Amino acid sequence: MILRTLSLLRSLQGAHHTVNDAQARIQQACDYRWLRRQMGHGVLDSRQASMADGTPAVSVVLPFVATPARRRGGRWPEDPDERERCFVEGAHACRAAGAPGYRKLESLSQGLAQGGMAVLKDAARFQYLLDQQALRLAWRRPDTLPPDLARQLGRCLPDGDAQRHGLFLLTVKVPASPPRGTPDGAWLDGCLDRYRRLLPTP
Repeated sequence: MILRTLSLLRSLQGAHHTVNDAQARIQQACDYRWLRRQMGHGVLDSRQASMADGTPAVSVVLPFVATPARRRGGRWPEDPDERERCFVEGAHACRAAGAPGYRKLESLSQGLAQGGMAVLKDAARFQYLLDQQALRLAWRRPDTLPPDLARQLGRCLPDGDAQRHGLFLLTVKVPASPPRGTPDGAWLDGCLDRYRRLLPTP
């Protein structure tokens, strides 16, 4: 395992990354793969959205019951009105929603399983979402949601738990038109890769 770990690090360092950079990219790839797995549970927000650079986008809302265990991951106010005014962005938003954090060796093990080039590709996709400020998590009470969103979410969440604990809504902005069917991981990959190819090279 140690030799394979060193081999992966050397391959990533060969792409001009330091050891710390390599570990960070493996963590980003892990975060992206977690996000991709969640996409099938998402619903489309009908409100217009845009990326940080102004590109038109569609918002996919991923719901999670805000159990006490999940709320312990952040300093959420006790007062519901104050809590609804708070939000978390970027990688912290994924972590608050339940994405696992990996210690260094565990991150490297994930990289070993996925392969160096796959790590770099998924890390680049996640970095694009971070650069475009496309990830935001907020706490909401079900009865304060817009009616169309509440109706969609009501079909995929247990009413009792959602009413008792509230919801964490992770909003992912994607540079695309609304998909014809349910958004999924393959759709997310395709949208990000297609748009990233259109961006000018720095």
